[in-house]
Amino acid sequence: MVVDSRESDPELKDRVQRLLAFLSELVKARSAPVRIIDKHRAVIALDEGNLDVALSTDASAGDVVLRARRVHLEDPPRVPAAVTPWIRGSIAESTTEPTLDSGAPDTREFDEWLTKWRAWAEVDRERRPAWHLYAFLQRAMLDLEAQPESLELVIASGLLQLSADVAGEQVRTHLITQSTLVERDSASGDLLVRLDSESAPALEDTQLLTGLDVFDSSGTRNLHESLAARVSSLVDPAARIFLKEWSDRALTTRVEVVDRPDEAASHDRLLTPSPSLVLRKRGAYALIEYYDRMTAAAADEATAVPLGLAQLVEAIEPADRVAWLDRAGTSSSLLTDDPLFPLPANQEQRDIIDRLAGDSGVVVEGPPGTGKTHTIANLVSALLARGQRVLVTSEKAQALRVLRDKLPSELQELCVSVTDAGRGGSAELNRSVSEIATRKAQFDPRRTAARIDEVAQRRDTALSRRAMLTERIRQARASETLAHADVAPGYAGTPAEIVRKVTAQSANHDWLRGSLTTDTPPLSPEEFQTLLALYERCEAVRNGPGSGGVPTSGLLRMLEGAAPDVLERIREQCDHLQRALIDVEGLEPAFRNLADAVG
Repeated sequence: MVVDSRESDPELKDRVQRLLAFLSELVKARSAPVRIIDKHRAVIALDEGNLDVALSTDASAGDVVLRARRVHLEDPPRVPAAVTPWIRGSIAESTTEPTLDSGAPDTREFDEWLTKWRAWAEVDRERRPAWHLYAFLQRAMLDLEAQPESLELVIASGLLQLSADVAGEQVRTHLITQSTLVERDSASGDLLVRLDSESAPALEDTQLLTGLDVFDSSGTRNLHESLAARVSSLVDPAARIFLKEWSDRALTTRVEVVDRPDEAASHDRLLTPSPSLVLRKRGAYALIEYYDRMTAAAADEATAVPLGLAQLVEAIEPADRVAWLDRAGTSSSLLTDDPLFPLPANQEQRDIIDRLAGDSGVVVEGPPGTGKTHTIANLVSALLARGQRVLVTSEKAQALRVLRDKLPSELQELCVSVTDAGRGGSAELNRSVSEIATRKAQFDPRRTAARIDEVAQRRDTALSRRAMLTERIRQARASETLAHADVAPGYAGTPAEIVRKVTAQSANHDWLRGSLTTDTPPLSPEEFQTLLALYERCEAVRNGPGSGGVPTSGLLRMLEGAAPDVLERIREQCDHLQRALIDVEGLEPAFRNLADAVG
């Protein structure tokens, strides 16, 4: 079947380009900058109450910048029943003192209670900010664990406040942020806010303020580059000096830069450090840039359209998709010829490979525990063994970690993870890139070729042995179904049937030494021959007269009830007589006749 190449079709490329541009605009529209901090998921100011004493102003990347201690809040003292109807205000609000209605009949009980309440309120006002901080971080930890891909916790500084009259719309947002991690101290139970070891303070003015007439981004480029060198953390006192320089360069209107909002004459044009913890959605700026680059690539006449993008704008039949991949050198048919799976694969998993031979992809569905990740790990390993590059995407970063752990250890170090930066993903990325660079630098073609030949030979030997063992198993299974004639009187059929019959009659053979089911027989060959001879004699005695003409029934009656020692002496005499008979048989006929006459 001949399939026309469509990778460079101008009409197709134009449709793909328009789709990418639309997606980029859609992401931009759905990720408009948040210029009011109250619209974020959660925010808590760190310069209110007594929280600033817990901040570490000299913390740098990887250090603990804030420790939230677990505190216990006491309930306010109980109000006397006679006073309760006359109290005005909330007794649980320690910042506002309750009052007594002017019509109250007696104020003495209220005064006594108020003295106790004031003592409680003083302690409560001291503890409550720390309690709020601990509760905030507790909720943030739960949210981050549930949505690690879409949420992040940052420490923010540089609170810019502009009124709508000044900026065209109200602005109340932080300009500088740094990624943080929340962890629990197992010894004390405190919650620790640690600056991400792989992050640095970031100036977000371009993302937040672009489009406002009061903002000019041309003067802040070098500030972006110098921020990390000048400000080690968001609570660094040097942050105020940086903010003052930024306001002079970036804004077309003058703003007042002070340490605290209450020091300013007006909040229409105000810039303060105001450190805060902000739980917010992750930004989509990198995704927008990615779409823009794809759009530019699609406009390039020398760039072929990938199959994945082409399928978004046009229906393509399976055979055409396979041919498209063949022309690109990425056909999935590479897997159908003896795929190298490091993990066991059942028939259902191998059926997936067969499906891939006739299409560009396959959808695998199933509940947890049915082997989907197991199958993906085999596919990834087989593709890498063929020299292919593999990209794996997932909505949840945890799924990627589980898949990586399924891969052979030699491949795990080569997995480059570019997600979940908030949980050490950047460190994993650095380790992976470093390992790849090290292996590339140490690569020796001749040594690697020899190693491949050695492993291939070992694999061929293993496959040959597997084939031999499989044939032996087949022969053994075939022998199990073979029906035998009588191996002994009354014992015929398949080996299993004979064994079952012997087992059923085992009670009749309990006089034999040992067990009938062991590998070693209970009798030696010589002992068995003796047993067989005795059995034949007993059968002869039981079934008829002996060769000497002696009535066996009378003989049996004579021996019946004899003591064992008597029978033993009789047996010895019989043996002696038997030997004598053998000697007589060797004599000449004349002597045998004489012996018979004597008998």
